[in-house]
Amino acid sequence: MLEEAVAATGLDTDAATLYLQLLALPVPTDRRIRRFNQWTLGHHKAVAAGLVEAGLVVADRRPRAGRGVFLPGDWAGGDKFYPPMETWKAGLLGVRVIGRKVYSRPVAGPLPELFARAWRTRPH
Repeated sequence: MLEEAVAATGLDTDAATLYLQLLALPVPTDRRIRRFNQWTLGHHKAVAAGLVEAGLVVADRRPRAGRGVFLPGDWAGGDKFYPPMETWKAGLLGVRVIGRKVYSRPVAGPLPELFARAWRTRPH
């Protein structure tokens, strides 16, 4: 999946990795991404800036998101039980979103399947 994302986007492997994680993971906080990828804060910021420059994500601040970049499109807020997320992920993760509010927990499934589904259904 990573090689396909690199080929389709022209990104390097770290940027494609972050893009896939933002597409697929229910709660891709900056702290989790750095831990998963074993990246330093500086490297993570540089990779995220590359995605912003490529027009694949937008830099923003959103309540309870725990990250600085987001996929373009609508955002659904969560509460203490449900994580906030991009609304297009609802179908991918089996989440109910009513209006701009998340009403169920994500059900992700095996990560390889989740990344493949996210890549196929990503917003273009």
